Amino acid sequence: MTVQTHTVSTDALATLGTIIDETAGRDAIHLAVEPVVAGELLHPGQHIRMENGTAYANGETFGVVDPFLKGPVRPGQRFWFVIYPRQITSLRHVWEHPAFPAAPAERQPTPEELEIADRTRMRINKAESEQWLRDWCERNGNSPSYDTFIDSVSRSIGDDYVYVSGEDAHGDIPAEVWPHVEAVLGRRISEGERPEYFSCSC
Repeated sequence: MTVQTHTVSTDALATLGTIIDETAGRDAIHLAVEPVVAGELLHPGQHIRMENGTAYANGETFGVVDPFLKGPVRPGQRFWFVIYPRQITSLRHVWEHPAFPAAPAERQPTPEELEIADRTRMRINKAESEQWLRDWCERNGNSPSYDTFIDSVSRSIGDDYVYVSGEDAHGDIPAEVWPHVEAVLGRRISEGERPEYFSCSC
């Protein structure tokens, strides 16, 4: 009888995140992922950690931003947190079959819980967002000073433009500004409520 022999290959999950040698062969792996919210601008594959339910890129990281994204994750956006291999303490697969009752679905958060989470996230991010907006106002030649911007934008929600009195301001307001405005003002601003450009009477 002929005995089939197989070349021993290194388990990919055991060596993922390291430089591999010639014993490594084709494999398939499972990684733990969790939907989370970005607390700052993050990039695909960036090493991250969690703090109060929000993802940041500094400190003791234990995972990465979804490496298959094709662009950055803006503050307040949700994405897949990919946990480092060999870090989780339990792993199970959920399956369904017509002969068996379906596994109970995970409870979805209530609107009230989502609102509380939103307010908590905005409160956590407020200081960082304020600094981001101060830097943006300073380096952007089209915008007014930070204090004037916040005062003007708070009175212009729902309008077509942010009206600024006494300071020069013109041009478009980029979409990346709005998550920071929301954090500073402590309220959600839908796309339809966001003014698109500046207007001034300087």
